[in-house]
Amino acid sequence: MAQRIIILGAGRFGTSLAERLCEFGSEVLIADSNPDRVSDLNQQGFHAVEMDAEDEHALREAGVQEADAVIVCIGENMQGSILTTLLLKEMKVKRLICRALDARHATVLEKLGANLVVLPTRDMAYRLAERLRDNAGSERIPLVGDYQLAHVRIGPALHGKTLAEAGLRETYKVNAVLLSRPGPKGQPQPFGPTPSLRLAFHDILTVSGLREDINRFEQACALPE
Repeated sequence: MAQRIIILGAGRFGTSLAERLCEFGSEVLIADSNPDRVSDLNQQGFHAVEMDAEDEHALREAGVQEADAVIVCIGENMQGSILTTLLLKEMKVKRLICRALDARHATVLEKLGANLVVLPTRDMAYRLAERLRDNAGSERIPLVGDYQLAHVRIGPALHGKTLAEAGLRETYKVNAVLLSRPGPKGQPQPFGPTPSLRLAFHDILTVSGLREDINRFEQACALPE
């Protein structure tokens, strides 16, 4: 059964999030107080409604208490974001996720009880810093401590080899998590990391490990940029 997700705020972040969630098959409702924006979204094929997110009756009518997650993406109105978050917590929504504008805003939202608070600008900056620090070509996702996930594009060193033949753990101390390669109509196809899986140029191999080990693996096996 598809997840039902309600997004409050149809700015760039909320709209991009809705678009991606729809691609994943989620049932998404976007609510915004701007009627022109709501009209544009409906014309683009989204399910959007005009609503004041600080109106408890409107929130109930939208079904926030039945939704699998409610995401507060209210733009530059920090006060509105805080009041909406407080109201949703009092309504005991199943899962409450909030976008913060800055660190102080994030601290307030966390204290109000949001299940997850995201700071998109900070998070993207941190991920870019990870890549710049190591002159990394792959996208890096921090895990715990110095452990990372990396999406590495396969180069000549591993082309034609199976995962068993590549010996990633033995040689580079990294673990294969997932492989993705272009499928029909350009859509990526995921493959589990079985020993017999054969690697090819331009495959994207997701690996986990310590930062320095991923660096060595990328330098030896990634397709040069």
